[in-house]
Amino acid sequence: MIKLIDLVYYSHLNYTRPQQVTENHAPALTFAIYLKDRLDFAFVKHTTFEQDIVMNGVPYYFFKGRNRFWSLTIKTHVLIWKLKPDIVLVQGLVFPLQVMFLKLFCGNKFKLVIQHHGELPSDGLKGRLQKIACNMTDAFLFTSAGNADAWKKKNIIKPDARIFELLEASTVFKPIDKALAKQHTGIAGKANFIWVGHLNKNKDPLTVLNGFHDYLHVNPAAKLYMIYQTDALLNDIKQLITSSALLSNSVTLVGQVANTDLPYWFSAADYYISGSHKEGSGYALLEAMACGCIPVVTTIPSYKKITLNGQYGFLYPPGNAGALGETLKGLEGVDLQELSAAVLSHFTQRLSFKTIADDLVDICHQLMDK
Repeated sequence: MIKLIDLVYYSHLNYTRPQQVTENHAPALTFAIYLKDRLDFAFVKHTTFEQDIVMNGVPYYFFKGRNRFWSLTIKTHVLIWKLKPDIVLVQGLVFPLQVMFLKLFCGNKFKLVIQHHGELPSDGLKGRLQKIACNMTDAFLFTSAGNADAWKKKNIIKPDARIFELLEASTVFKPIDKALAKQHTGIAGKANFIWVGHLNKNKDPLTVLNGFHDYLHVNPAAKLYMIYQTDALLNDIKQLITSSALLSNSVTLVGQVANTDLPYWFSAADYYISGSHKEGSGYALLEAMACGCIPVVTTIPSYKKITLNGQYGFLYPPGNAGALGETLKGLEGVDLQELSAAVLSHFTQRLSFKTIADDLVDICHQLMDK
């Protein structure tokens, strides 16, 4: 059986017990329960304590760490050397020094794989170190191969590097009866859209609002509910909404919502809308689709991958309010019940934790067969 170690160098310095990791990072960890009897698998993580523990049938090794660029954890690499893995999967492309030390300390006893999580390539010294580390790497995992383009353009990842597509997360969200969800959230009527995300330039809520404004000219009964945890652009958003009677009547700034309540919102709404310019994957998009909420999202690589090039949703160019408006106008006549069911089926078959596990097992066998 192939032995795989999933290694996270980032240190969660606010955690004091192992259960906090599984509770707070379930979207990125739950796939592991589907690896039983298929891979000899373990997590190695860094936080404020040291402990070996088995949780949900999966071994975890915790080491004390520090989030410093030059920080090296010798005990971590000694453990990996002792465990003699076939493959080490490092989470994130932003730990070049640690990756270099891992290879120098352990040698070529295993295949080294790095998984991307939305980070961008660096300039200067860190960029040069990233290139060295990537040259030591056997393969890379991206949600979409298109996310590797920025790294290839800077020549940090070689043009012919071995790249596999693998989702970085999924969700346990399930759809809730629509009538019950509407009652719980207060959403009423038809053509309901939901936004979930930070109010920043990358998420681009202003483009979404401008595109939605165009759509309201043909469907003034449509509603947009905006859920957000941070409010960097909130003043600009409020000014835009109050400047238009159409937006004022149709947009509700919900604000923060507990994670346990999100399935109600996704189930009550008809469409999930996003304006993101870049995403490693798209946590909110996955959660929405898991509840049967139909995506209206940008044509970035990860969203194209998740929606199967718009087969399960609708795509428009990021930053283009006019294109979004036309896309929304094109929704008239869509069979919501049929498309929602198709989105949910697609999620179950291709975007679930089990799918991540299946794909990871296949990737590991391909790496070891070479």
